[in-house]
Amino acid sequence: MADGSDITARLIGERNDRGIPCAIFVEDVAAFVGQDPVEGIVGALQQLYSKYKFMETNLTKSKQSFKTKIPDTEKDLAMLEHLIAQREKGEEIETHFSLADNVFANATIDADVKTVCIWLGANVMVEYSFEEALELLQGNLSTATSRLAQIETDLAFLRDQIITTEVNMARIFNFDVRRRRQDKDATAVKAS
Repeated sequence: MADGSDITARLIGERNDRGIPCAIFVEDVAAFVGQDPVEGIVGALQQLYSKYKFMETNLTKSKQSFKTKIPDTEKDLAMLEHLIAQREKGEEIETHFSLADNVFANATIDADVKTVCIWLGANVMVEYSFEEALELLQGNLSTATSRLAQIETDLAFLRDQIITTEVNMARIFNFDVRRRRQDKDATAVKAS
């Protein structure tokens, strides 16, 4: 009879680059189960399934966060590039901005301005030169884009592991039903 950690070790394989364990497909259910009670194996599979779903939920939240941050960073980068272009032309910029809901103010930005202020988060704003701000925003955009691609890869990997775990649970449960039915039939034959 195998203990829970032994069963779990038999159910997972190598981990991917970010440490997500790979679910092993159970080819030969009868050999895998042996004489062990199925409840322990199904319990380990359900625990593994819950972990995968938890990881999937967290990665989905991160994906949504990056999907909102990337367009904002792209917009900030475009505005900074516009400010740099206007500075090089020596033209002032007329703009209006929101002070509150439905309250706007007009402003004129001088052509000789050489710095911008960027919100970093947590109520922190830092003043940067145009060049530093451009480098920061491009770096942030590059990092966010690569992280989003990594998250999407991990989500696809997790979906495969979830499906494998679901299939394993179904196959082991069905094996147990067949085995119980055969045991019941064998007991009925012996009794008669």
